[in-house]
Amino acid sequence: MLKEGKILATSTGYYLYGFTDCKQLMDLPGKSVAGGSSAQNIPFHGIGVLSNPVNGKAVKPTRENLMSHQKILEFMMKEYTVLPVRFGIVAQSRGALNNGIKLNLPIIRANLQKVTRKRELNVKSFWENSFIYEHILEKYTEIRKFRDRIKNLRGTQGHYKRIELGQMVERALIIENENEAESIIKEISPAALQYKKSKIFGELMFLNLSVLVNDDTEPHLDQLVNKAAENRKGKVQFKYTGPSPPASFVNIHLKF
Repeated sequence: MLKEGKILATSTGYYLYGFTDCKQLMDLPGKSVAGGSSAQNIPFHGIGVLSNPVNGKAVKPTRENLMSHQKILEFMMKEYTVLPVRFGIVAQSRGALNNGIKLNLPIIRANLQKVTRKRELNVKSFWENSFIYEHILEKYTEIRKFRDRIKNLRGTQGHYKRIELGQMVERALIIENENEAESIIKEISPAALQYKKSKIFGELMFLNLSVLVNDDTEPHLDQLVNKAAENRKGKVQFKYTGPSPPASFVNIHLKF
């Protein structure tokens, strides 16, 4: 059974952050999810369980809760292997938490081993607005000629021709996005154990890449990302974040 530590017996649910290879009871600093008692790492069957009691059986995905979830994981990651679970998992009781973990112990242990000494970084790339549309007009002759041909049109005809122009630019932008994304991936992937593309947001973003690295290969990835950014100065903006627990590269479905 999970050692109680400072867990409140009157709480109706237990929020789960993830698991660690830390085998000692530890109170964790910072604000816990849903304003419950302090989060703890609790030894259980040879692994550490990151959790805290909460009032209720669900938590809202507010910015505050999402940040608390991430910060708890990042704190433990400084010294231990962390296996994160998705945000929002709440066991209805301590007994339900115990039983759910026991049922999934082989999977949890295997995945903890899989992510030992590994971490995740994220690379986002955005076109410079002042560059990409001029680039498209320069590169795609048919678009530039079509624009020049319709620029003096007015009324309904001009309206629909400008819509057509916009569609031509959009198709060209998709091509440029795919080509540039693949070029960047090719340049930085030598430092990656794995990488995974995620959904992009907005008109100018064309790459949202999660990268899995070993602790000792992170500096190599830093170098490759910095070089890719320098080579595209004035054309592409980079946002490089992490390290964080490798949430994009584990997929554990726990039910309580």
